Amino acid sequence: MTSTTAWIRPLTEATTGVPLRRDVHGSRCRTSQGLFTAWAVGLGFPDYFGHNWDAFRDCLHDAVSNAYIDTPDQENPPQLAVIVHEAGNLLADEPRNALVILLNLLSEAAGDDNAAPRLLLLLDDTPDRLSRLAQRLTDAGYPPAFPGNHH
Repeated sequence: MTSTTAWIRPLTEATTGVPLRRDVHGSRCRTSQGLFTAWAVGLGFPDYFGHNWDAFRDCLHDAVSNAYIDTPDQENPPQLAVIVHEAGNLLADEPRNALVILLNLLSEAAGDDNAAPRLLLLLDDTPDRLSRLAQRLTDAGYPPAFPGNHH
C-alpha cells in the first residue's frame, strides 16, 4: 500500500465532534483476548459474542450497520468512530499477524469510500508512542493518515 489509510487518524480536536463515538483503552488491548473484551464493552457487543476473530468481524459489522439503521438522515449517515486511548498498546503483546487481522477487519468495516468511511479509528497517545504505532501500522500494510506520514 503506497498511500495513507484514510480511516485511521490521530485523535484531534477537529474529530472529537463525531456523533457516534465509542471509547476503548489500548492498555486493555495488548492481547487479542483483551482487545475482544475491551471492544465488546466499548461497542456494546451482545452477550453471545464469542471472543474470537470471526465473532469480532460479525459484531463489528453489526455495530457499523446499526449506525446506518439508527440515523434519520439516510443520505448522510454518521460514521462510527472508535477512539483508542493509549493506542500505542494496541496488540503490543501479540505477534504482528494479530494486528494485520484486526486492521483487515476494520478496513472491511470502514468500506471502500475513502472520502466517507463508515468507520474511523481515532488514535490517542503521546506523539512518540503514536509515531511508533504509525510504524507498526505501516509495517502491517495500513499506513495511517497522520500528519507527516507520507508512506
